[in-house]
Amino acid sequence: MSTAAIFLIIYLIPVLSFASTIGTYMLLHGESLSHPLINVVLLIVASGFIVSSYLSVKLISKFVSEKVMYFGIVFTVLAWLLGVIAVVFNLVMFKELFSI
Repeated sequence: MSTAAIFLIIYLIPVLSFASTIGTYMLLHGESLSHPLINVVLLIVASGFIVSSYLSVKLISKFVSEKVMYFGIVFTVLAWLLGVIAVVFNLVMFKELFSI
């Protein structure tokens, strides 16, 4: 798989994760937080994050094994951080991660 395709995938996964989280919130607004669709979306977001992490590690090792390309590493880590934000956003929205 080419480097451009991997970059496209690791940047599309967080966007789709945010979209599924927002879509689920809009669909289930006012319903119970124990709705089974919430767990399905969390599973999809978490598995997308795992795939994104795997591709990020693969891409970083590709950038390090050749001539070290720092911009490639920075943009890969940025995409991984967007995935982390998408997972935390889902947990805050539906699982009340940081509730007082």
